[in-house]
Amino acid sequence: MSSLERIVFGTTADTNADADAAAHSTSALLRQGGLPGSPTVLLVHPANLRARCWRAVLAVLPADWRCVAIDLSGHGASPRRAAYGVDGWVSECVALLDALDVARVHVVGASVGAAVAVELAAAHPDRVASVTTVGGAFRAAEPDDTREFLAAIAAMGVRHAVLGVLADEPGLDDALFAAVAADVSVNPDDTAAAIWTAAAGAAGLEAAHRLRCPTLAIVGDGDRGCPVADSRAFADLTAGRLAVLVGHGHLPMYTAPARVAAYIVSLIDGTRSRRPRPDRGPITRKESPA
Repeated sequence: MSSLERIVFGTTADTNADADAAAHSTSALLRQGGLPGSPTVLLVHPANLRARCWRAVLAVLPADWRCVAIDLSGHGASPRRAAYGVDGWVSECVALLDALDVARVHVVGASVGAAVAVELAAAHPDRVASVTTVGGAFRAAEPDDTREFLAAIAAMGVRHAVLGVLADEPGLDDALFAAVAADVSVNPDDTAAAIWTAAAGAAGLEAAHRLRCPTLAIVGDGDRGCPVADSRAFADLTAGRLAVLVGHGHLPMYTAPARVAAYIVSLIDGTRSRRPRPDRGPITRKESPA
């Protein structure tokens, strides 16, 4: 795999004339492609993780593809802001595309990153060639679940709260659990709570009907927070494909990176010779456990 480099680019979000420029720049991991005309792929992480959660998937995507994984504000090396929301995160993705002079991109988003991907494609259809979701946040979280998680953050801190939810995640062995733990964004509890509140309200299905690009919804059959039914509804609304990973949960970018990458490749390779959304119904595929 070509090496990843960290880049920093400017964004106009929350800026003013006297602001420190460093506080209004956003971080991303970039892997330059090897061939002119190869696809560019934008990867958007789940809430309270960071760009590097995609590194195992990036390792098996085609080496000639240009790939960029963004740290959304509040995550990784990107700045912390006064408020968070899907619209602001979409603006940051657009700023990244502008900074890299990318006219058209294939977007892959996981969990709340899927809602960001859908909103990006709905708001900027000329710039998005396809959307792949991974355990997509298509419906707002139940209020009781949100209150419970916020209480856990207050009681034990965001790192332990996140890892507590993932303690029995399907397919996540000890080594992978440690990898996820290393990727949890370091934040004060109030920042983590604000990020989670924004993520809990994300509902990607609300904009799904506006998409005009090919779509693929990948989901683990053991995903408790973003269940298969929600990804199936997204696939149905967008005339897209549904890929169900048997024996996996909410984070298949860790537990099944080669399978996730293979599905992404199948979608993108299928779109490179055509731009309109294909006129076909949803195709459901299930995989056997590893």
